[in-house]
Amino acid sequence: MSPHAPQIEAFLSGPAQVRRLVADMSREQLEARPVEGRWSTLEVVCHLTDSDQVWCHRMKRVIAEHLPLLIGYDETRFAAAMRYHDRALEPELSLMEAMRRQMGDILRALPAEAWSRAGVHNERGLVTLEEMVRIETEHVAHHIRFLVEKRKALGLPAEPA
Repeated sequence: MSPHAPQIEAFLSGPAQVRRLVADMSREQLEARPVEGRWSTLEVVCHLTDSDQVWCHRMKRVIAEHLPLLIGYDETRFAAAMRYHDRALEPELSLMEAMRRQMGDILRALPAEAWSRAGVHNERGLVTLEEMVRIETEHVAHHIRFLVEKRKALGLPAEPA
């Protein structure tokens, strides 16, 4: 078993956690902004999916290229320009799950030394593949707290039945 197996499994578990927290929500609840100044649940899900697309591509570049330049993006502009409330929940969840499964397969097949390969992020500086997987794993965990907060503000239980 790979020494990175626990990290890969944690990375893979994120979409299931998100899916579980939104499974019982109506479209109205998904689009509601019950916490002032915060995104809706649907906007959070779309953001996580867009972020995964960006980070999975970056990971692939780090695996395939020597010190690639990794460009940041403005998540607030993405949320507005991609019209998150016009998007459907299921394709967003399915895409996040599929991307993580694919990336998990790629990560499992890598030799241990590949995890120290790096790219140069224009805002973060040097970032290794191992750090990238951790960043995106923690990113979902960070937003799960907000999903729970929104559920409570909507009068839903923190955990669906």
